[in-house]
Amino acid sequence: GNLLGRGRGPGADGFNVNSPPGGRGAAAWKNKVRGRGKPKVFSDRSGSDQVARRRGGKAARAAQRRADAEANKAVAVDLLEVPPEGMTMDEICEQLATTQAEIIKVLFMKGIAIQMGQTLDRETVIVVAEARGVEWMEEEEEGEWENDARKMTSFYEEEDEEDLVSRPPVVTIMGHVDHGKTSLLDFIRKSKVAAGEAGGITQGIGAYQVETLIGEDTKTITFLDTPGHEAFSAMRARGARVTDVAIIVVAADDGVRPQTKEAVAHAQAAGVPIIIAINKMDKESSNPERVKEELAGLGVVCEAWGGDTAMIEVSAKTGMGIDKLLETIALTAEVEELVANPDRTARGTVVEAYLDKQRGAMATLLVQTGTLRMGDVVLVGANYGKVRAITDAAGKPAEEAGPSTPVLIMGLDGVPIAGEEFDVCETENEARGIAETRAASERNARIMEGSTVSLSNLSAAKGDNDGVQMMNLIVKTDVSGSVEAVKSALLALPQDRVILRFLLAAAGEVNESDIDLAAASAGIVLAFNANVSEKVTERAKQQRVELREFDVIYGLVDEVRAAMEGKLSGVMDEVFVGRAECKAVFGGGNSKVAGCLVVEGTLESKKNLRVTRKGKEVYKGKMGSLRRVKDVVKKVENGLECGVGADPEWGEWKAGDILECFDVVPRVQTLESASTELGTKVSEIKAVEAKIKAAAEAAAGGAVVKQMELTGKQKWAAGAKANNPGGFGGR
Repeated sequence: GNLLGRGRGPGADGFNVNSPPGGRGAAAWKNKVRGRGKPKVFSDRSGSDQVARRRGGKAARAAQRRADAEANKAVAVDLLEVPPEGMTMDEICEQLATTQAEIIKVLFMKGIAIQMGQTLDRETVIVVAEARGVEWMEEEEEGEWENDARKMTSFYEEEDEEDLVSRPPVVTIMGHVDHGKTSLLDFIRKSKVAAGEAGGITQGIGAYQVETLIGEDTKTITFLDTPGHEAFSAMRARGARVTDVAIIVVAADDGVRPQTKEAVAHAQAAGVPIIIAINKMDKESSNPERVKEELAGLGVVCEAWGGDTAMIEVSAKTGMGIDKLLETIALTAEVEELVANPDRTARGTVVEAYLDKQRGAMATLLVQTGTLRMGDVVLVGANYGKVRAITDAAGKPAEEAGPSTPVLIMGLDGVPIAGEEFDVCETENEARGIAETRAASERNARIMEGSTVSLSNLSAAKGDNDGVQMMNLIVKTDVSGSVEAVKSALLALPQDRVILRFLLAAAGEVNESDIDLAAASAGIVLAFNANVSEKVTERAKQQRVELREFDVIYGLVDEVRAAMEGKLSGVMDEVFVGRAECKAVFGGGNSKVAGCLVVEGTLESKKNLRVTRKGKEVYKGKMGSLRRVKDVVKKVENGLECGVGADPEWGEWKAGDILECFDVVPRVQTLESASTELGTKVSEIKAVEAKIKAAAEAAAGGAVVKQMELTGKQKWAAGAKANNPGGFGGR
């Protein structure tokens, strides 16, 4: 037979040519061929050798995993920069290399109960940092105007240099409310807009493109009109961010106003040329010199006074100075040498967006570089889609849009946020993946928004009737730009006692799911210029959900303020009535009566009474019996003597006691008064904490001094002993 050991050679009976040549693996192969299972190993090693090898490999892999985990372990920052608005839990965890559970534990030990995902205010962040042993510092505050208006992205790349061509200027018209911005643009493009706005206030941002003759040449200019009401600051900042030239309209009969100053700040932060249009020159009360003086106070000096800012006197009503204004815009654009590359994929900014019931999400885009074409896959924020229709500023269909062109597109899967930048992706799959990642981040941010925890406020409010309450809001608007305006206006309200939490804030009509969300969270639905169907209204009644509709923003703010103040309990204010001094005490037991002299105001029966002795309150109740000589009276005037009994009876009167007579009247709290009172409590708590801390430091300092003195004495004694081992008696 074949003597090749326990295995068989290739070609042997019962085995094919692939069988092992011999050894321990041959039996395993034989089992496999006969259907007795898959061989686990083909090795000539003993079982103990194989076990040792597996154990060694497992230990090595575990050690490698520990090493990798240690290498990738988050490390806390050495110095934590704390912004004035506070930080989210995720941000703190990342900076301090900790977990949300650990933060909750730290604050719980301080007597503050919070939930995961909340935003912590500055003081609370500092408490967490100190508990983790991390030093902190104040983050440098950046002006809100500068931050919002600064140009964030450069749309030019090195490879575009050879293909750059001139493009039309993008001009933003800014200024105070009712100074004639829309009317000025209206005269330029020969169509009426302001008449259609609620209350004559521009509530959105419009983008228009006009052609005008400058000399013999036809120039194209893109105009952006921004609202002037104070609540729309974010829209003005967005307009300044995408502009090339800023026209600030100032009424000649009104001068520089708050939104004028803000518009100047936006334009200066964006670093764009400023042209001042002094409007309403047709009025008899116009005073352009006053306007120039006030602007000079803001650092905007006209060319006639040696500055570098063009100031054009115009009238949107008669057309005076309009041609000169357009010529100045064109000349400024030439100096700026505005260029872009039209032969690349489009990039730009969302000017406005809204939800159309028939056509879906509609977005006004300003193309800032490249060319946008039909069929392009557009990615903007957490939304994407293939462009199915393009409409130009005149409302006509278009196939493409080049640089500095505002267009309305259809095809996105949702309403984007105004001010976001858009890109064109190569495929829908690429755009979908990026959009889904961004959508997840936005959901987390929306959950945390409006739920800022203030350590001081929670501590001060603990134990009183109101505490710190939450109001859930669902906000729906006509366009996405109005969303940020509404949120900014509402967040400007004092929120020390009632915190606003935005469960949803988006453009589009109010639907039944919004009502269901409000019903589940005890929220309020606010519709700003948004459509509300009868079906939705009926659903709100059935669910007992408060649904409010508004077309002017300050009406919405007033209603929310009233709802927030409705959550506050009334307070009782003390009203001073009179003061008296106890001169003698008559009677016995608890029926004692204080013989008093009224020193201020009057004493009145049945009013509230407080008795103080050496500055400390010893009794509080009501005025009982009030006698003048032997007659029972209702009132005793200043300078007269009387006998006063307490209700309930009190027999601890002493000569020299001060009696205060006062009335208690109810008062409805406002957000401001509630915030002030809570601030007073916070200050008192901080003062007590500072006093305790100072006392502890003083005690610790005293202990250190005593220890140093004791150590000094011990050293002196040890030195003396070393110099005289035999002691002083040995001499």
